[in-house]
Formats: sequence, C-alpha cells, structure tokens
Amino acid sequence: MSSQDRPQPSPAGDGVSLRQRLAPFLAAAGIALAAGWAATRRAAVAFGRWWAGTGWPRMAQAWRTDLVRLRRWSVDTGRPRAASASRRTGAVIASASRSMGSASRRTVQVTATASRATASQGARGWSALYARQWPVLRRMLLRVAVIGGLAVVPPPRRAPGATVPAGRLAGPAPTAPTWTPTTDPRPVRGPVWLAARLGGIAIGGLAGVVGLTVLASAVSRPALSNATEVLDVRLDIPENASLPALDERSVIYDGDDNVLAVVDREVSRRSLPLRRIPKLVRNAVVTAEDRKFWEHDGYDIEGIGRAAVANIRAGGVEEGGSTITQQLAKSAVGQDRTIERKLSELLYAVALEERFTKDELLERYLNQTYFGARAYGVDAAAEEFFQRSVSELKPQHAALMAAMIRSPNTADPRDRPVLARKRRNLVLRAMVEEGYLKRRRLPKLLKSPLGVVESRQRAKREPHVLDATRRELLTLEALGKTPAQRERALYYGGLRITTTLDREMQQDAEETIAEYLPYDAPTGAIASVEPGSGEIKAIASGLGYTDLEYDLSTQGRRQPGSSFKPFVYAEALREGFPLEMALSGRSPAYFQGVPQWSKDAIDDPTPGVQNYGGASYGTLDMPRALQNSVNTAAAQLTIIVGEKRVVRLADRMGIDMAQATGEDYGPAIGLGGLTFGTTPLEMASAYAVFANEGKRVRPHLIAKVTDARGKVLYKAKPKPERVLKPVVNAAMVEMMRGVVTGGTGTGAALPSWEVAGKTGTTTDNADAWFVGYTPVLSTAVWMGHAKGQVEMPGMTGGSTPASIWQAYMGRALEGREVESFPSVDLAALDEINSRPVTVPDVRIAAEADALSALGERMLIGQVQVEDSYSPAGSVLWQSPAPGSSAGAGDTVYLGVSSGTPPPPPKPEPEPEPEPEPEADAPEPDDGGGDDGGGGGAGDEGGGGEGGGGGDGEGGG
Repeated sequence: MSSQDRPQPSPAGDGVSLRQRLAPFLAAAGIALAAGWAATRRAAVAFGRWWAGTGWPRMAQAWRTDLVRLRRWSVDTGRPRAASASRRTGAVIASASRSMGSASRRTVQVTATASRATASQGARGWSALYARQWPVLRRMLLRVAVIGGLAVVPPPRRAPGATVPAGRLAGPAPTAPTWTPTTDPRPVRGPVWLAARLGGIAIGGLAGVVGLTVLASAVSRPALSNATEVLDVRLDIPENASLPALDERSVIYDGDDNVLAVVDREVSRRSLPLRRIPKLVRNAVVTAEDRKFWEHDGYDIEGIGRAAVANIRAGGVEEGGSTITQQLAKSAVGQDRTIERKLSELLYAVALEERFTKDELLERYLNQTYFGARAYGVDAAAEEFFQRSVSELKPQHAALMAAMIRSPNTADPRDRPVLARKRRNLVLRAMVEEGYLKRRRLPKLLKSPLGVVESRQRAKREPHVLDATRRELLTLEALGKTPAQRERALYYGGLRITTTLDREMQQDAEETIAEYLPYDAPTGAIASVEPGSGEIKAIASGLGYTDLEYDLSTQGRRQPGSSFKPFVYAEALREGFPLEMALSGRSPAYFQGVPQWSKDAIDDPTPGVQNYGGASYGTLDMPRALQNSVNTAAAQLTIIVGEKRVVRLADRMGIDMAQATGEDYGPAIGLGGLTFGTTPLEMASAYAVFANEGKRVRPHLIAKVTDARGKVLYKAKPKPERVLKPVVNAAMVEMMRGVVTGGTGTGAALPSWEVAGKTGTTTDNADAWFVGYTPVLSTAVWMGHAKGQVEMPGMTGGSTPASIWQAYMGRALEGREVESFPSVDLAALDEINSRPVTVPDVRIAAEADALSALGERMLIGQVQVEDSYSPAGSVLWQSPAPGSSAGAGDTVYLGVSSGTPPPPPKPEPEPEPEPEPEADAPEPDDGGGDDGGGGGAGDEGGGGEGGGGGDGEGGG
C-alpha cells in the first residue's frame, strides 16, 4: 500500500487507525513477553535443580518421567499402563494448541478487517473496537502462557549412573535409578527465594507492559503516524500465498539418455518428489529443524521461547525459533532482520499452512534447503558429499546432512570434521528420542565415520557438447523471447535436454583420432551428420576442450582447399552447363583480369594458377577435372559461373559464407581460398545435401527439451529444403564417386557401401581434408595443427584424412543395412537450359570479364593466347562472331593477348644467281619458249604476262 492509499488522520485528530495504535502496543507486549518468557524459563530450571537436589529421588524421578511423557504426548504405543494417561495428556494439549491457533488466526483476521473498516473512524470507534477485541487477545495470550509454561520446563539434570529407559515413553514407567548427590557447583536456592523471584518477575513484567502502553498512548498523533510509516505493519494474512519456483540445474543427455553434462552456476539442485525421498532423510531433517512440524500451524510458540532464552543466555544468536514453514516463507518476505519482516513471515507461514499440505511443504523444504558446496536440496547434497543417490543414504549420512542445515558454511564436514561429527551425533540422539531410530543402534552410529568424500567437479563428459548445445539453445524461441531468458532457463530452469549425439559413434570418432593421431600435433577433428534428419551424430577432436577453450569440430575454421570445389561444379550444372564442357587443364594458367592469377602478379612468387605437383592436363570435361582435382579447370569454371553464385549456393547448402569469408572474396574461393575458412561440421552438413538427393535439412544437436516435470518445451521438427534438382544432384554424386573409385580419394573406399567425396589440401599442406558421404551418413575429417598454418610436408587429403574417414565410417556403419544412391537419368541435364542463345561481343574486354560474360549466356570460353601489342589479357578476336546463334554449353574461342609484342618477320632470302647455260647446249626455240615460259614465270613470280593465260587455263 502506498502512502497515498493509507488512511490519513483528520485535522480533528480522530483518524488514528487501529494499526497505528496497535503497532506500539504490540512492540511493547512483545518485549515484555520475551523478557517474562526468559525469566520464567530460568526460574523453572532453577526450581528443577532445587527439586532434584533435595534428596527425594523417587519424587524427582517421577517428576522427570511425567515431564518427558508430556513432551511426548503424540507418541502412543498402546502399552496398557501409560496409554490412557498419554492419550489424555495429548488430547488436552492438542486441544489447547488448536484453540490457540484458531484463536490467533481469528484474531489476526478480525484485527486486519477491523483495521481497514475503521480507517476513518474517530477515537470513539477505536475504543469500541478495542473493547470488542480485547477478550479474544486475552484468551490467546492466556493459552500461549499456559502451553509455553508447560513446554519450557526442561527435564532435571540426570544423576551420574542413571539410565534412560528403552522404548517409547508411552510404555511402563522406568524404575528409579540409584540416586547420587549432584555435583553442580551452583548453590541450590530454596522455595521461598524462588517464589519471591517469580513474583518479582511477574510484577515487573506487568508494570512494564502497563507503563509502555501508557507511554505509547501519550505519544502525539504525528509521532504515531511516523512510526507507522516506518514499521508499515499489516496484520493481513496473504490470500494468495505461494511457493516460488526453485532454481534447478539442467542436465544434457545423449540420444540414449546417458548424461553428458550437468549445467549449473551458483545453484546445483535437482528437485525430487517427496515419495522418492526416503523417510529416514525426512525424519532427520524434521528432527533437526522442526520437531513439531506435523503439529503446529506454521509457528511454534515453544520453539520461539526456547530459542529466545538460549540466545539471551549466549549473548548472541545460537538458535532459531523459525519453523520449517516460516523458513519457506522467508523466500517470499525477505531476509531483513526487522519486526515488520518477522510479522510478515509469521503471517505468510500461516497462509502457507492453510493452502498447502504438510507433505507439500516438507517436499519443498527438502528440495530448497542449502547444504553447502553449491548443493541445494537433499539430492544434490547426497551427490556432493557422499557420491550417492539420496535413496542410498544411511542414518549417519542423513543425520549429518540435517546437522549441516543450520550453518552449512561454518560446519562443512570437509573443513571442520570435529564440529560436524558433534552436531551429527546430536541429531542422531534426537532421532532416538523422537522414536525414529532404535536406541540399540545409537552407540554404533555415534562411532561411525562421517563418510564424506573429496569434493570433485561435477562430471562433464563432453564439455564441447555442452558449449555447442548452449549456442543452439540460445536460438530456440520456445525457451524464451530473448537470449537472456533462454540462458537463464538453461542454467536455472531445471531443463532436461536430449541431444542427437550417438554415444557409440562419438566414442568411435574419438578412438579413431587417437589411433591415427596419438600426439597433440598435428591433430584432427571429425563431424558426422545424418542427411535425412539433420541430426548431428558425432563431434570429436584430438585436443581436449579445455586445452583450446573452443571445439575444433564445430568452431575451428580452416581453409577447405579443394574440398570446396564441388560447390563450383554444382553451380555450373545448376546453371545448365553440360558435363562435357571443355575445361583447360594447362598449368600454370594465367587470368589477366584476376590480380592474384595474372602473369605479372608482383606479390606472388609463383603467379597464376598451378596444379598440384605442377601437372599439366589437356582439355578436360567436368568429371575428369573434378576426379583429378585440377586447379586450373576449377579456376576457369569459377570465373565462368561467377564467384557470387558459388557463394550463394554454398551458403544455401550449409556453409556460413559470411563467417567463412568475412564478406570479402574473389575467384579464389573456387579453390577453397576463404578468408577464415569452414568448420568440419559445416562441411559435413553441406555434403549431406548431396547424400539427401539435393535436399537440405538444417543440422541440429538438440532433439528435445523438457522441464523438470517432464513437460515438453521444444522438439526438433526437421524441414527438408530443396537446393539442387535431382538430376543435378545425381550428376554430382556420380562425379564425386569417381573421386573415390579412381581419383584422389581412393583411400576412403568402403568394401560394401557406395562412397562419394572429395579431398582437400591447402597451400604448404597446412590443412588436409576428406569429406565424404554414404546414403545414410555424411562425415568430414580435418587434419592439421590447432594453431593453424603449420606445414605438414607431404600430407594430402587423400592420405591420412582419407584413412581416418574410412576407419571411422567402417565402425559407424557396422551392422547397418547397406543402402545405395538413387539412380537418375543424367540425360535430363540437357533439358535444364536447352534454349538457343546469342553470342555476346567480348572483344577488347579483359579475359576474366569475357569468360564471365560468356558464362552468363551459358557459353564456354576457350582461350588461345597470342602475342600482340594489345594490353595483356585483352580479347583480340572471338569465334563464333558476335551476334551468332549458339546452344547452351557451346564453346566460344577467344584470342587473348599475352601483352608481348610479336617478333619481327624474318627477312626474305636473296635470290640465287641463275646458272649460265652450257656451251654445247642448243639454243632455245623462240616459239616453244614463249608458250611454256609463261606458266613458269607465273609459278615463280605469281604474275607476268603469261599468268593470265595460266589462270585462264585453270592449271596455272
């Protein structure tokens, strides 16, 4: 209630509310009651000592037995001699307790109602209301005094040698032991002294109450108003009392419900229903914290008085008088040490008792209580201190846990075992007194060891799985509207997260890496994805997660090398280029429009594009170019189809190209030249599209999420997305099968399964890959150094990575029914884009631009380099001519300038002198010489007067 909503006093001064007048009175009464309670308890103790030390052993023993029986009124074993007295005594006290509780609730409710009803009444209304309520208050105080006086009287000091009777106290009265005089050094006071002391205390207490009441009534109205503003005491029992949800740890499981990781921060708790908590543990906690839990209505007057006296004697807080219900109420009203908060706690406890059953309250308390070492609840405490489930605890364990509740930090059994043992034994003795344990077992239990094990971090079998799960969970809107809400649900929501991880496949991956790469450097990583469902089955690496603080299989970005080429070929087929298109395999190859691939590249000691080992191939079609991993052909094809289209396709297939390239890329991506690289999981996911007939299912690690009660919060629902047409995908599968059957990846072949894949090796052999798939599983294997860019001489993707892939997949697929890739008529490729196209004019353009422009028209540019005075890389001529009609996939030949001037033409040789005729040779015939000479002259000179005749004859 705000200050504006509270009843305001009128100028006449008759608007003082009941709450304003009652607040100082209650404070004064509380002080007087506490003082009187402590004095009465001390007097009763002194009287008991005097009585026990007067030499009347039989009377002392009988008095002690009756008092103990009175405190045990709820226990009834049916023994004939004491059953009647026990039931009679118990009925009286129970009736008084119920009456007191009922009267107190009625008083509080009536008082609260009256406080609201008389907010605007004057002094006359207050007086009438006080007169009506005083009898109720008086009856309540009298009942409190009666029951409190009975409860606070302790048993007398037992003489040395006296024995405690066995069995329950409702049975036959024990025989009196031999009396031995007490050795208490304190003097024994007589009855006159005790009577005088009690009388003085009573008179002083009454005078104090009267004096404080008069003083409070004399206080001015502004002072009362200010006091009320500070205290803000409301005697309203909450109508909607509730128990707030508990913070709980989450647990991550694999696909077979094996625990992979326990997720918690400050709170490690797993709530259990009461039926799964043994009675032994329940009884131990009730004995240590609230022995009258099953009897009271939320508060225990005797316990409050006993704790007050103990604290007064000790000069500090030694005992708490709060019941279990009050401790639960603290979570709603706060922990402040104020009168207002204590009253609110009491009222809230009463409301909890009215709304919830005792079993519900006890279940909540056992799951909520803090036991130390970040363990909340009995289940977490049993795991933390004993490495047992709560159902496996023994009496000494349960008693130790119960003893730790009062001060879990100062009585940690690992740090202070002596104090912990002392408190545990006190609980064990109390459990015997309450009848929860048999007395004959007590000596052995008192001598038993604590049984506490060394603290150890909770098992996280796959910490990288935990991290990957957390990243995916933060994207699930079903668990919260914001990432902060989802993260809180993970660490405090008690989630049960079932992953898609296959434990056997995960173990196979880890063991295979360890066999082939037994040392830390180089290392490797494996990621496996099920194509049809997108489920991640294994993510493993050779280095521990704590060594790197990231996971190589899901976060380690490395250059993919030639394993990226299938995306280029897939884009070419998707755009309509035929499998038979001619690609140049010359090495080196220069592309003058691409800076890093031009012949005059300054920053590159080996400019242009080189094939592995410098091998040079002739003209190749697509299958042969991919099978032999020809770099120059892939570079040419990348330029033809355009790197932007390759990037879009790779992104749709599962490569996060924004992360892989940093939005900065060029034609080099066709050879795997990415700024940051890809992860094994991304590569396995992208290749899974080929294995799934061209359909992509987004990979996921989380299969299902439920709350602590089993309610399903999220369940994965894979949705296939068509990326490649079936005929295009079938062509890619056939081409990639050729890589394994007769290309660079023969080391990955499996004896029974059809395998398709691609090798990948980066510059200086720093990274080596084999990514492959069968119809049921796609797996990527990476090998390299964790810090990256470390040369591995002689290492290629077709060597060790292919062998690792084969060994792992052989284990993973063992026992599964063999499946084959679907067969598709590849002739349908010709129908993808069979329309005629017009040859564009690419003369004078740069080579790369010309190839790209032809590619947009589904034409293939075939380059022929010629020496020319024109700038290097410029197109000199083209054939067919611009404007000609051609079919998709036809070749256009381009003459490209090398930038080198052509050599000068060779000079014509000087004519040799004609030989002189021999002397005896006859003179030529003039007529015949003219006829034949014309043809000869025409052959030699190509002209002359006789040339025309020769041409005219047709034989010249």
